[in-house]
Amino acid sequence: MDNNTILSLNNVIYQIYNVTDFTEMRISVLNSLKTLIPNSCGSILMASEAGSRELLCDPVCVPQKYLGMEQRYLKMEEYDYSRWLIQRKQTTVMSATSLMPDEQRVKTAVYQSCFEPFGLHYSIDLTIVNNGQFLAVLALYRTKEESDFGEDEVFLLQTLSDHLNARFFSNKMLRKGPYDMLERGFFIKKYSLTAREAEILLMILTEKSNEEISESLCISVHTLKKHLQNLYRKTGVSNRVQLLGLRDNE
Repeated sequence: MDNNTILSLNNVIYQIYNVTDFTEMRISVLNSLKTLIPNSCGSILMASEAGSRELLCDPVCVPQKYLGMEQRYLKMEEYDYSRWLIQRKQTTVMSATSLMPDEQRVKTAVYQSCFEPFGLHYSIDLTIVNNGQFLAVLALYRTKEESDFGEDEVFLLQTLSDHLNARFFSNKMLRKGPYDMLERGFFIKKYSLTAREAEILLMILTEKSNEEISESLCISVHTLKKHLQNLYRKTGVSNRVQLLGLRDNE
């Protein structure tokens, strides 16, 4: 991995954790990915919580002119031959050509109705999953004139997957947390927390033990303690009890 690739990778990771507004973060990540993994179009679609047959919703696209493609896709996603990747509920990176030969793929309804009219041919998908919960899918596209996505690009998306899983899970917890201030991102803005720090703070405020937090986030106790030290410093407290007091003082 050369220096330029490392710098581009670090920039994407920075966007994941440091852009507070969630929709803006998704757009920033897609813009940054263009340097790391060149593409004609990038999109992120969220997991649907409507309880219907639809699995996806709320797409963002870069460039935005391709939004119509994803909106068209949502109307016929049940016919997508790659839908099983989402239903696995495991983080997966897969290119379209590795799932089905081109001569068959170009005959599918999804390809002919969604991709072909927009001049797109190749694609690669990353399913964003945390603790067995499907959260979103990130897709990158290229035209037929461009080369297909290769193993190096699969590796780069796999490298980003843990960071995306953590931020998207954090967003879900903040939206579904029992405290209105957390739902509005109050503590993130007030204390300039990263997504991971906000994720840990929410678990603490819902009275999860260190062991439960470490297990849930798949991090070591040592790593958790480093995050706690940062939380104490940013919030101006010196221990876990005082951190819990934030819940009642705001």
